[in-house]
Amino acid sequence: MNENTLAKRYATALAELANERNVVETVGEELNQFQELLNQASAVRALLTTPTTPLTEQQSAIAMVLDKANPTEITGNFLKLLVDKRRMPLIDAMVDAYNRIVEERSGRVSVNVDTAKALTQTHVSQLETSFSEILGKEVKLEIEEKPDLLGGLVIQIGSVMIDSSVRNRLSRLKAYMRG
Repeated sequence: MNENTLAKRYATALAELANERNVVETVGEELNQFQELLNQASAVRALLTTPTTPLTEQQSAIAMVLDKANPTEITGNFLKLLVDKRRMPLIDAMVDAYNRIVEERSGRVSVNVDTAKALTQTHVSQLETSFSEILGKEVKLEIEEKPDLLGGLVIQIGSVMIDSSVRNRLSRLKAYMRG
């Protein structure tokens, strides 16, 4: 089974359980905090995600983390399950999938925008308004500066990408001139 499909299945099951208990936002925050902990503590990530680490060591490590973090029962059980089933290497994909599921269910959508230089607040507001009207949902823009684009924007909404960057136009022109 594809890793993304597996991650989405786990995330969907977790989102449904969290929804039944009305803790969707809390679980999301706890998962994001756990992901941030793994990003900051590479030794903990390695311990929990390396397949050759004995399961008992991983279980002890997750128990220590959960004792200090004191998450909701759902989040704690979910993280223990990932360790027991040796699925912790998929945690980043699962957290991302969970966040997307929660956004979709709440009528929000994330739009990634790559730009060559910083956008003014007016441009950001115009983009948010335009995307909200087009998509019919509340839009959360995630803007990243990438000077190598030279100009223009690269917009990604889910699996759809619109590349109107100068770099892309120059690449297409170069390919066209080659024949």
